[in-house]
Amino acid sequence: MPGMMETILNLGLNERSVEGLAAVTKNERFAYDAYRRFVQMYSTVVMGLSKEDLEHRLRAMRQRLGIKEDAAVPASD
Repeated sequence: MPGMMETILNLGLNERSVEGLAAVTKNERFAYDAYRRFVQMYSTVVMGLSKEDLEHRLRAMRQRLGIKEDAAVPASD
């Protein structure tokens, strides 16, 4: 919608809090994916980095791992 402000989801996640989220949800992959999404959104909205550059890096990692979907990327990656 024109004139609408961008929203940054998962604000407050950091290297420490993501570990707590993983422990509470018992889902490390979910926690680190939420953190990745936060970093990606913050980078594009606040810092003005190219969304395509970050998407390219994610695609390259999936290709290196032989994975087709983001949801299949393990927490360690």
